[in-house]
Amino acid sequence: MPSVLGVLERRERVALARAEELRAELEGLQAAVAEADEAARRAVIAREETVAALGELADEAPVVEPVVGVAGPRVEVPFWSEGLGIHALPPDCARIVALVERDAAGGGDGVRARAMREDLGWPASDAREQAARFRAKRLAERGWLSEGRPGLFRPRAA
Repeated sequence: MPSVLGVLERRERVALARAEELRAELEGLQAAVAEADEAARRAVIAREETVAALGELADEAPVVEPVVGVAGPRVEVPFWSEGLGIHALPPDCARIVALVERDAAGGGDGVRARAMREDLGWPASDAREQAARFRAKRLAERGWLSEGRPGLFRPRAA
């Protein structure tokens, strides 16, 4: 039968070993906390520097030069109202409305984006056809044209 003192000594050694393991784990956790604090400090500095740099850029007036083959600026199309003529539209949009009106006057069923692209003198490409379709849809949303069937544009309904 083991002695009581032997059992207590064994318990003491186990408890001391466990305490040493926990101290080592604690040191590792403290190092990890210090690393996380440093990363957070660096992120704050990076954010502050970025905000300052963007503020400097906003103060400068950027020079924007058109690039051939890249989508241009957004075309602002006013809502149609009585007495507002196509002269109020951007040039490409005015030409699209005029084309659709000519087609209707000639008894046509409507105009598709390909015909608009061709009338505008744009090169044959899917991107340019999509640009013409986008302008026609914007004109329909604003009341200048109507889209009876998808992709087929006619003059606005009176």
